[in-house]
Amino acid sequence: MTDHCDGDFNPIGSSLKIPAIKFTKLFINGEFVDSVSGKMFDTFDPRTGEVIAKLSLGDAEDVDLAVKAARHAFDHGPWPRMSGSKQLFLYSFYS
Repeated sequence: MTDHCDGDFNPIGSSLKIPAIKFTKLFINGEFVDSVSGKMFDTFDPRTGEVIAKLSLGDAEDVDLAVKAARHAFDHGPWPRMSGSKQLFLYSFYS
């Protein structure tokens, strides 16, 4: 039996680099924004219990904004009027 799954495996006890957390805000209408309430919550490294980031805490007001932005984009944006093959191409290109 091998002691690893792939080249990125680090056995317990070895040093493990946690990637920098780049996105801590809500993504609404194509932008990263703070929550309406301004509330944040901590996220922890499960190995150490150390706080690794403070993230925006979305609530009903933020969901409403996101749904309105999505509805507007669907009704007025180019996406729903594109052919399925073009949507698939753009999705695969930007993913």
